[in-house]
Amino acid sequence: MKLTGNNSTGKVSNKQASDQALGWVVRLRSDAVQETDMEAFAHWLTASDGNQQAWEQALDLWETAGVLSYLPSQDLLASSEIFAEPLNNTDGLLRKWSAGFWRTLTATSASLVIAVAVFFAFEDNSQRYYSAVGEYKQVTLADGSVIELNTDSAVNVSLDQAVREIELLKGEAFFTVASDRQRPFVVQVGAATVQALGTAFNIYRSQENQIEVAVIEGVVRVSESKGSAVAAPRSKMLVANQAVVVSSASGLVDASLKTEQATAWRQQQIIFDDASVTQAAASLNRYRQDKIMVADQSQSNRRISGIFSTSEPQQTLFAVAEAFELEVSQQADHWLLSPPNP
Repeated sequence: MKLTGNNSTGKVSNKQASDQALGWVVRLRSDAVQETDMEAFAHWLTASDGNQQAWEQALDLWETAGVLSYLPSQDLLASSEIFAEPLNNTDGLLRKWSAGFWRTLTATSASLVIAVAVFFAFEDNSQRYYSAVGEYKQVTLADGSVIELNTDSAVNVSLDQAVREIELLKGEAFFTVASDRQRPFVVQVGAATVQALGTAFNIYRSQENQIEVAVIEGVVRVSESKGSAVAAPRSKMLVANQAVVVSSASGLVDASLKTEQATAWRQQQIIFDDASVTQAAASLNRYRQDKIMVADQSQSNRRISGIFSTSEPQQTLFAVAEAFELEVSQQADHWLLSPPNP
Protein backbone atom coordinates (compact mmCIF):
# COMPACT_ATOMS: atom_id res chain seq x y z
CA MET A 1 0.00 0.00 0.00
CA LYS A 2 1.36 3.41 -0.96
CA LEU A 3 1.28 5.94 1.84
CA THR A 4 0.32 9.53 1.20
CA GLY A 5 -0.32 12.45 3.49
CA ASN A 6 1.39 15.30 5.32
CA ASN A 7 4.75 13.54 5.73
CA SER A 8 5.01 12.83 2.01
CA THR A 9 3.99 16.37 1.12
CA GLY A 10 6.52 17.78 3.58
CA LYS A 11 9.36 15.78 2.05
CA VAL A 12 8.47 16.92 -1.44
CA SER A 13 8.24 20.53 -0.25
CA ASN A 14 11.61 20.34 1.52
CA LYS A 15 13.29 18.80 -1.51
CA GLN A 16 11.82 21.45 -3.79
CA ALA A 17 13.10 24.23 -1.51
CA SER A 18 16.56 22.62 -1.42
CA ASP A 19 16.61 22.30 -5.20
CA GLN A 20 15.61 25.92 -5.65
CA ALA A 21 18.19 27.10 -3.10
CA LEU A 22 20.98 25.37 -5.04
CA GLY A 23 19.70 26.98 -8.21
CA TRP A 24 19.83 30.41 -6.56
CA VAL A 25 23.42 29.83 -5.40
CA VAL A 26 24.42 29.26 -9.02
CA ARG A 27 22.39 32.17 -10.36
CA LEU A 28 23.70 34.71 -7.83
CA ARG A 29 27.30 33.69 -8.61
CA SER A 30 26.91 34.77 -12.22
CA ASP A 31 28.72 37.83 -13.56
CA ALA A 32 25.49 38.66 -15.40
CA VAL A 33 23.31 38.82 -12.26
CA GLN A 34 20.82 41.68 -12.53
CA GLU A 35 18.81 43.74 -10.06
CA THR A 36 15.72 41.80 -11.16
CA ASP A 37 17.48 38.59 -10.08
CA MET A 38 18.11 40.07 -6.61
CA GLU A 39 14.47 41.14 -6.35
CA ALA A 40 13.26 37.70 -7.41
CA PHE A 41 15.62 36.06 -4.92
CA ALA A 42 14.41 38.30 -2.08
CA HIS A 43 10.80 37.40 -2.94
CA TRP A 44 11.61 33.67 -2.97
CA LEU A 45 13.62 33.86 0.27
CA THR A 46 10.85 35.54 2.26
CA ALA A 47 8.06 33.37 0.84
CA SER A 48 8.47 30.76 3.59
CA ASP A 49 10.61 29.70 6.54
CA GLY A 50 11.45 26.54 4.60
CA ASN A 51 13.08 28.60 1.85
CA GLN A 52 15.26 30.42 4.38
CA GLN A 53 16.34 27.14 5.98
CA ALA A 54 17.11 25.64 2.56
CA TRP A 55 19.18 28.71 1.61
CA GLU A 56 21.22 28.46 4.82
CA GLN A 57 21.91 24.78 4.15
CA ALA A 58 22.84 25.45 0.52
CA LEU A 59 25.28 28.19 1.54
CA ASP A 60 26.87 25.98 4.18
CA LEU A 61 27.25 23.14 1.65
CA TRP A 62 28.81 25.23 -1.09
CA GLU A 63 30.97 27.35 1.22
CA THR A 64 32.38 24.20 2.85
CA ALA A 65 33.32 22.90 -0.59
CA GLY A 66 35.12 26.15 -1.31
CA VAL A 67 32.97 26.84 -4.33
CA LEU A 68 31.77 30.31 -3.38
CA SER A 69 35.26 31.61 -2.76
CA TYR A 70 37.37 30.15 -5.53
CA LEU A 71 35.65 28.58 -8.52
CA PRO A 72 34.94 30.86 -11.50
CA SER A 73 31.23 31.20 -12.13
CA GLN A 74 31.60 30.48 -15.84
CA ASP A 75 32.81 26.98 -14.96
CA LEU A 76 29.91 26.51 -12.55
CA LEU A 77 27.48 27.69 -15.16
CA ALA A 78 29.04 25.52 -17.90
CA SER A 79 28.46 28.14 -20.58
CA SER A 80 25.09 29.07 -19.03
CA GLU A 81 23.72 25.55 -19.57
CA ILE A 82 22.62 25.35 -15.96
CA PHE A 83 20.19 28.20 -16.51
CA ALA A 84 18.46 26.01 -19.08
CA GLU A 85 17.61 23.55 -16.28
CA PRO A 86 14.59 24.13 -14.03
CA LEU A 87 15.47 25.38 -10.57
CA ASN A 88 13.98 22.20 -9.10
CA ASN A 89 16.39 19.86 -10.91
CA THR A 90 19.03 19.31 -8.22
CA ASP A 91 20.59 16.22 -9.80
CA GLY A 92 21.08 18.01 -13.12
CA LEU A 93 22.60 21.04 -11.42
CA LEU A 94 25.04 18.96 -9.41
CA ARG A 95 26.05 16.82 -12.41
CA LYS A 96 26.86 19.92 -14.44
CA TRP A 97 28.64 21.54 -11.51
CA SER A 98 30.68 18.40 -10.81
CA ALA A 99 31.79 18.12 -14.43
CA GLY A 100 32.91 21.73 -14.49
CA PHE A 101 34.59 21.32 -11.11
CA TRP A 102 36.81 18.38 -12.09
CA ARG A 103 37.70 19.93 -15.47
CA THR A 104 39.01 23.05 -13.75
CA LEU A 105 40.40 21.57 -10.53
CA THR A 106 44.02 21.41 -11.72
CA ALA A 107 44.06 24.98 -12.99
CA THR A 108 42.17 26.23 -9.95
CA SER A 109 44.55 24.47 -7.55
CA ALA A 110 47.53 26.09 -9.23
CA SER A 111 45.83 29.47 -8.99
CA LEU A 112 45.13 28.91 -5.33
CA VAL A 113 48.76 28.09 -4.59
CA ILE A 114 49.79 31.38 -6.21
CA ALA A 115 47.03 33.30 -4.43
CA VAL A 116 47.99 31.89 -1.02
CA ALA A 117 51.64 32.72 -1.61
CA VAL A 118 50.78 36.28 -2.59
CA PHE A 119 48.41 36.61 0.37
CA PHE A 120 51.05 35.71 2.92
CA ALA A 121 53.60 37.93 1.18
CA PHE A 122 51.44 40.99 1.82
CA GLU A 123 51.95 42.96 4.99
CA ASP A 124 48.96 44.10 7.02
CA ASN A 125 47.27 46.71 4.85
CA SER A 126 44.39 47.50 7.19
CA GLN A 127 43.31 51.09 7.64
CA ARG A 128 41.30 52.77 10.37
CA TYR A 129 38.75 55.50 9.77
CA TYR A 130 36.98 57.44 12.49
CA SER A 131 34.68 60.39 13.02
CA ALA A 132 34.70 62.85 15.92
CA VAL A 133 31.72 63.59 18.14
CA GLY A 134 29.15 65.43 16.04
CA GLU A 135 31.00 64.68 12.77
CA TYR A 136 29.75 62.91 9.64
CA LYS A 137 32.37 61.27 7.42
CA GLN A 138 32.17 59.40 4.11
CA VAL A 139 34.92 57.04 2.96
CA THR A 140 35.19 55.42 -0.49
CA LEU A 141 37.17 52.18 -0.42
CA ALA A 142 39.49 50.92 -3.16
CA ASP A 143 36.85 48.43 -4.36
CA GLY A 144 34.26 51.18 -4.81
CA SER A 145 32.29 50.43 -1.67
CA VAL A 146 31.29 53.43 0.44
CA ILE A 147 31.23 53.65 4.25
CA GLU A 148 29.41 56.54 5.92
CA LEU A 149 30.32 57.14 9.56
CA ASN A 150 27.94 58.71 12.04
CA THR A 151 29.10 60.67 15.08
CA ASP A 152 31.89 59.22 17.26
CA SER A 153 32.36 56.09 15.15
CA ALA A 154 35.34 54.02 14.02
CA VAL A 155 35.95 51.18 11.57
CA ASN A 156 38.96 49.08 10.70
CA VAL A 157 39.14 48.14 7.00
CA SER A 158 41.17 45.27 5.56
CA LEU A 159 40.95 44.52 1.83
CA ASP A 160 42.87 41.62 0.33
CA GLN A 161 42.52 39.18 -2.56
CA ALA A 162 40.23 36.81 -0.66
CA VAL A 163 37.92 38.93 1.46
CA ARG A 164 36.86 42.48 2.27
CA GLU A 165 36.72 42.56 6.05
CA ILE A 166 35.47 45.50 8.09
CA GLU A 167 35.34 45.78 11.87
CA LEU A 168 32.95 48.31 13.37
CA LEU A 169 34.87 49.28 16.48
CA LYS A 170 32.28 51.70 17.83
CA GLY A 171 29.37 53.87 16.79
CA GLU A 172 27.33 53.63 13.63
CA ALA A 173 28.02 53.14 9.93
CA PHE A 174 26.11 52.83 6.68
CA PHE A 175 27.58 50.49 4.07
CA THR A 176 26.95 50.68 0.32
CA VAL A 177 28.69 47.58 -1.01
CA ALA A 178 30.25 47.32 -4.46
CA SER A 179 29.62 44.00 -6.17
CA ASP A 180 32.62 41.64 -6.19
CA ARG A 181 31.71 37.96 -6.39
CA GLN A 182 35.29 36.85 -5.71
CA ARG A 183 35.63 38.71 -2.40
CA PRO A 184 32.91 38.55 0.26
CA PHE A 185 32.16 41.78 2.14
CA VAL A 186 32.07 40.92 5.85
CA VAL A 187 31.52 43.24 8.81
CA GLN A 188 32.61 42.03 12.24
CA VAL A 189 30.85 43.84 15.07
CA GLY A 190 30.73 42.70 18.68
CA ALA A 191 28.62 39.57 19.00
CA ALA A 192 27.69 39.42 15.31
CA THR A 193 29.03 38.94 11.79
CA VAL A 194 27.25 40.58 8.85
CA GLN A 195 27.92 39.35 5.29
CA ALA A 196 26.59 41.35 2.35
CA LEU A 197 25.37 40.18 -1.04
CA GLY A 198 25.69 43.45 -2.99
CA THR A 199 23.59 45.66 -0.80
CA ALA A 200 23.17 48.70 1.45
CA PHE A 201 22.66 48.40 5.20
CA ASN A 202 23.09 50.24 8.49
CA ILE A 203 24.76 48.98 11.69
CA TYR A 204 24.61 50.72 15.06
CA ARG A 205 26.77 49.48 17.93
CA SER A 206 25.59 51.04 21.17
CA GLN A 207 27.79 51.62 24.19
CA GLU A 208 26.02 48.67 25.82
CA ASN A 209 27.39 46.56 22.94
CA GLN A 210 23.95 45.92 21.51
CA ILE A 211 23.99 45.76 17.71
CA GLU A 212 21.18 46.90 15.43
CA VAL A 213 21.29 45.86 11.76
CA ALA A 214 18.82 47.39 9.30
CA VAL A 215 18.82 46.47 5.59
CA ILE A 216 17.94 49.16 3.05
CA GLU A 217 18.65 47.32 -0.20
CA GLY A 218 19.60 43.79 -1.22
CA VAL A 219 20.27 40.89 1.13
CA VAL A 220 22.57 40.38 4.13
CA ARG A 221 23.30 37.43 6.36
CA VAL A 222 23.60 38.19 10.10
CA SER A 223 25.26 35.52 12.26
CA GLU A 224 25.86 35.31 15.98
CA SER A 225 29.50 34.99 16.93
CA LYS A 226 30.71 31.72 18.35
CA GLY A 227 31.58 31.79 22.01
CA SER A 228 28.80 34.20 22.97
CA ALA A 229 26.34 33.58 25.77
CA VAL A 230 24.03 31.87 23.27
CA ALA A 231 24.46 28.09 23.34
CA ALA A 232 23.95 27.53 19.60
CA PRO A 233 24.85 30.53 17.40
CA ARG A 234 22.17 31.29 14.82
CA SER A 235 22.07 33.21 11.56
CA LYS A 236 19.32 34.94 9.62
CA MET A 237 18.95 36.28 6.09
CA LEU A 238 17.57 39.81 5.91
CA VAL A 239 16.14 41.62 2.90
CA ALA A 240 15.17 45.28 2.41
CA ASN A 241 13.22 46.85 5.29
CA GLN A 242 14.06 44.05 7.71
CA ALA A 243 16.12 44.46 10.88
CA VAL A 244 17.53 42.48 13.80
CA VAL A 245 19.09 43.24 17.16
CA VAL A 246 22.04 41.17 18.43
CA SER A 247 23.57 41.16 21.90
CA SER A 248 25.93 38.79 23.71
CA ALA A 249 23.25 38.21 26.37
CA SER A 250 20.09 37.58 24.34
CA GLY A 251 21.52 36.65 20.94
CA LEU A 252 19.79 37.44 17.64
CA VAL A 253 16.18 38.63 17.69
CA ASP A 254 13.93 40.25 15.10
CA ALA A 255 13.43 44.00 15.49
CA SER A 256 10.75 46.45 14.42
CA LEU A 257 13.23 49.18 13.51
CA LYS A 258 12.00 51.65 10.92
CA THR A 259 14.66 52.06 8.25
CA GLU A 260 13.94 55.79 7.77
CA GLN A 261 14.43 56.30 11.50
CA ALA A 262 17.58 54.17 11.63
CA THR A 263 19.22 56.10 8.76
CA ALA A 264 17.94 59.63 9.44
CA TRP A 265 21.43 60.60 10.64
CA ARG A 266 22.61 60.52 7.02
CA GLN A 267 20.48 63.65 6.50
CA GLN A 268 21.72 65.10 9.82
CA GLN A 269 18.44 64.34 11.54
CA ILE A 270 17.09 62.43 14.52
CA ILE A 271 13.58 61.03 14.34
CA PHE A 272 11.89 60.56 17.72
CA ASP A 273 8.91 58.23 17.72
CA ASP A 274 7.12 58.32 21.07
CA ALA A 275 10.44 58.86 22.88
CA SER A 276 10.78 59.56 26.61
CA VAL A 277 12.90 62.43 27.90
CA THR A 278 15.69 60.05 28.93
CA GLN A 279 15.67 58.40 25.50
CA ALA A 280 15.76 61.78 23.78
CA ALA A 281 18.64 62.99 25.95
CA ALA A 282 20.63 59.80 25.29
CA SER A 283 20.19 60.23 21.52
CA LEU A 284 21.23 63.89 21.61
CA ASN A 285 24.27 63.10 23.76
CA ARG A 286 25.75 61.06 20.91
CA TYR A 287 26.28 64.34 19.03
CA ARG A 288 27.47 66.53 21.93
CA GLN A 289 30.72 67.03 23.83
CA ASP A 290 28.86 68.72 26.69
CA LYS A 291 26.34 66.12 27.74
CA ILE A 292 22.72 66.50 28.80
CA MET A 293 21.49 65.23 32.15
CA VAL A 294 17.88 64.85 33.24
CA ALA A 295 16.75 65.70 36.76
CA ASP A 296 15.15 62.71 38.47
CA GLN A 297 11.88 64.47 39.14
CA SER A 298 11.46 65.31 35.44
CA GLN A 299 11.24 61.68 34.30
CA SER A 300 7.51 61.60 33.61
CA ASN A 301 5.31 59.65 31.24
CA ARG A 302 5.34 62.47 28.72
CA ARG A 303 6.58 61.42 25.24
CA ILE A 304 7.52 63.23 22.05
CA SER A 305 7.63 62.46 18.35
CA GLY A 306 9.19 64.55 15.61
CA ILE A 307 12.22 65.29 13.46
CA PHE A 308 15.13 67.22 14.96
CA SER A 309 18.46 68.42 13.58
CA THR A 310 21.84 67.04 14.60
CA SER A 311 23.74 69.84 12.85
CA GLU A 312 22.40 72.45 15.29
CA PRO A 313 22.79 70.71 18.66
CA GLN A 314 22.06 73.72 20.85
CA GLN A 315 18.86 74.71 19.06
CA THR A 316 17.78 71.09 19.13
CA LEU A 317 18.40 70.89 22.89
CA PHE A 318 16.11 73.85 23.53
CA ALA A 319 13.49 72.53 21.11
CA VAL A 320 13.40 69.16 22.88
CA ALA A 321 13.22 70.86 26.29
CA GLU A 322 10.29 72.96 25.10
CA ALA A 323 8.50 69.87 23.77
CA PHE A 324 8.80 68.27 27.23
CA GLU A 325 7.95 71.54 28.98
CA LEU A 326 11.28 71.49 30.82
CA GLU A 327 13.84 74.15 31.61
CA VAL A 328 17.45 74.06 30.41
CA SER A 329 20.26 75.20 32.70
CA GLN A 330 24.01 75.13 32.13
CA GLN A 331 26.04 73.47 34.85
CA ALA A 332 29.81 73.23 35.29
CA ASP A 333 30.32 70.42 32.78
CA HIS A 334 26.86 69.54 31.46
CA TRP A 335 23.36 70.78 30.68
CA LEU A 336 20.46 69.97 32.98
CA LEU A 337 16.85 69.37 31.98
CA SER A 338 14.48 69.95 34.90
CA PRO A 339 10.88 70.99 35.60
CA PRO A 340 10.31 74.75 35.72
CA ASN A 341 10.56 76.40 39.12
CA PRO A 342 7.17 77.06 40.69
